[in-house]
Amino acid sequence: MNINIADLIPTSLCLFLLILVGFVARKAKIIDADLTKGLSTVVVKVAQPFLIIYSITKLDFSALNLKNGLLVLGFGILSHALTIALAFILFSRIKDIDEKKIYQFAFTFCNCAFIGFPILNSLFGEIGLFYGAFYVISYNLGVWSFGVWLMSKGKAESGVTVRKIFINAGTVPCFIGLALYIVQIPLPDFLMTAMDTMGSLCTPLSLIVTGSLVAALPLREFFLNPKFYGFLAVKLVALPLLLAVILRFTGISALIADIDLAVFLTVMVALPPAAFTTLLATLYDVKPSYSAQLISLGTILSPFTILLVMKVVEFIL
Repeated sequence: MNINIADLIPTSLCLFLLILVGFVARKAKIIDADLTKGLSTVVVKVAQPFLIIYSITKLDFSALNLKNGLLVLGFGILSHALTIALAFILFSRIKDIDEKKIYQFAFTFCNCAFIGFPILNSLFGEIGLFYGAFYVISYNLGVWSFGVWLMSKGKAESGVTVRKIFINAGTVPCFIGLALYIVQIPLPDFLMTAMDTMGSLCTPLSLIVTGSLVAALPLREFFLNPKFYGFLAVKLVALPLLLAVILRFTGISALIADIDLAVFLTVMVALPPAAFTTLLATLYDVKPSYSAQLISLGTILSPFTILLVMKVVEFIL
């Protein structure tokens, strides 16, 4: 498969522009801290569930698509397991415990829905979103098990429960969408349109929130922290390129006819750190301001690093 870089350029520029909108709106006092927090909640608990359900149910049922989706889920779980192990190796020497947690979490979990879905749509179309929803299942299982354990470790109260692992704002919509897809209950057009409309709020709102968070931070400290750039160089460039080289010799590109699986997995790994990093950092008091700076900078740089990575990946694969 040839990667059409031309399709990624307008998508990347759009992502950057939406971050800029949030930045300007916060500076102009159109958005404040309370509204930013409220918009984050809307994205996670309202818009994202609609996006996931719609992405799964809008395609006609196919046993082959379901099989391929479960294959993507399996590769997603394997991908997260490998990045967890690598994160512990790379950041084990960081002395500050809270900073170590932030780097390990941010290295492992990517913004696979809010940022990933527009990229997948540009590269693969609707089928890319379908498989992306299965990858999101692996992300949510990892976040609500390992992720919560990591961030709550050493705190007064651990946040990990079996219920939270399987029943949360990310996994429940995946299971609902999967059930509707399998049983093929016909959904009325107005309901599909409503889900599509609500789901489309995810990307703009999440990026506006990112821009708002950046506007509230001291920009000199924000842009001049060498630790951030070192981490993001490894996370956003070195890691996906290493994965692409490994996948080049595995032969998995042809496992799914609809997409190049090697490109798909490389894209998902090349995405910026998950915004959920800051949410859990705030919940468990793990240097939330430090986390917000890192995640915001990664999101700002990601449209450009994704273009760079995919251009090199086009040559590798």
